[in-house]
Amino acid sequence: MIYPWTAVVGQDALKRALTLTAIDPSIGGVLVQGPRGVAKTTLARALAELVPGQFVELPLGASEERVTGSLDLGAALQGAEVRFQPGLLARAHDGVLYVDEVNLLPDALIDLLLDAAASGRNVVERDGISHTHAARFVLVGTMNPEEGELRPQLTDRFGLSVDAEGRIEPAERAVIITRRLSFDADAAAFRTTYDAAQATLKARITRARELLPRIALESALQAITERCHAANVEGVRADLAMLRAARAHAALHERTSITDEDIEAVAELALRHRRRTPPRGGSPSGGSAPPRGPSQGNTPDGQAFGALEAVPVRAMPAPRLPLWLTAPTGSAEPRRRGRGRTRASRGARAALDRIGSVDWFATLSRTPRVLVLRARRAPPRALWVLALDCSASMLRHDALAHAKGVARAFAAQAHRAGAQVTVLSFGADRTALASSARDHRTTRDEALDALPAGGNTPLAAALREAYALCREDEDRHHRIILLTDGRTREHVEAPGDVDLTVIDCERTPVKLGRARTLATTLHAHYLHVDNLRGATSSR
Repeated sequence: MIYPWTAVVGQDALKRALTLTAIDPSIGGVLVQGPRGVAKTTLARALAELVPGQFVELPLGASEERVTGSLDLGAALQGAEVRFQPGLLARAHDGVLYVDEVNLLPDALIDLLLDAAASGRNVVERDGISHTHAARFVLVGTMNPEEGELRPQLTDRFGLSVDAEGRIEPAERAVIITRRLSFDADAAAFRTTYDAAQATLKARITRARELLPRIALESALQAITERCHAANVEGVRADLAMLRAARAHAALHERTSITDEDIEAVAELALRHRRRTPPRGGSPSGGSAPPRGPSQGNTPDGQAFGALEAVPVRAMPAPRLPLWLTAPTGSAEPRRRGRGRTRASRGARAALDRIGSVDWFATLSRTPRVLVLRARRAPPRALWVLALDCSASMLRHDALAHAKGVARAFAAQAHRAGAQVTVLSFGADRTALASSARDHRTTRDEALDALPAGGNTPLAAALREAYALCREDEDRHHRIILLTDGRTREHVEAPGDVDLTVIDCERTPVKLGRARTLATTLHAHYLHVDNLRGATSSR
């Protein structure tokens, strides 16, 4: 049995967002972020009882044909006319379409869901079939940010966003546990207790849906556009979502016009995932850099600092990267010397990559019958490994602070490109995984700021470790960005065939140029960190 909506304790913002989207699905769906065990799924299932349709859950491995609908293979094989077989979007009409871990879905599938949620219809244009059907549903996508983020372009397309409350006060916890125990002991009796409250809420939503078309939008337009402008949001999706949500909130409270109270109730839901706060200067975390360690003499690999305690260093503001460093991953062959691949082998690999499974939809709808192969799915998201030198020599002239700022810039660019980021630090004769590919960007930035400096430079070990991280999944496109001043006495060799960039972080008045030599030895891209501070579009 389904746990009743009105029995759920707390999560008021999430309840409000789901209710408003149930009243007006054209708001465009609700993105729910938060840890496990905070009633995200419980509320999504319970919402289906308050709307006409049913609860439909989209599995992570669902194909596009299963979601949108496809050819009726049974009828086609029996020689009947080509017929459309509805998919999950058709089943979800007038109900709730729930996607757990939406951040793990392919981007193309998320786009498709968001298009249908916003337009209220599903359009299928495939070989031999052109079909359109109503698909008015409440889209609910949940995710745990610590398991990886949704790309900003896709996050913006969700109408509303809620950060589900993870911290629950002791008194509230006691009520939640007591109710859950009662439900588990006798679900039918427990649900009877909330029948009246459920019926009242369902009736309110139904009345609000009926009242919705009679509420004018123009009176609230100026106030909403001013708020969105102040929030520095891109485009007008925030304005549309806030306007529709405010109208739904007014309808829920049986008002015939939108008031300031309605706008206030929905503003954060529409803006929290779109707001862009202009930088105030200084470091990204808002503080000033702490004083560096004492200025001392330094050998090429920093051994004079071997006994020095680790010194915390805060990152400098992240610079803009030149375009040649920010090209979409895998868009071209890496520009490196010493490649052993021939054009023929690359062509053969590309041909094999294009061959996938049989596309029965296209095959059976063609006359005469021609076997059509479906292209392979897009490869897993690319992995960028940022290997950051945290040895003692990087303390000189803010080299480590600048390197951290550049690392942040690379991480942000990887995120925009849909890639995952791992941060590997090395210094004091050891390497350490500072941040994994599944970490939230806030966690990663905090880890970067917390990295201290000290000791020697285990550069060869760091490269081997970075390459080992890439070898864990050979289907990905990998990229290693090595940020170092190159001051090591170790003999370093290229660990394997991988796209490698060396960022020279040496900033002392007398430069040894060891990072440049290292880049030549490794057949890697090379750039000096100082050239990135004002970089825009040139190599």
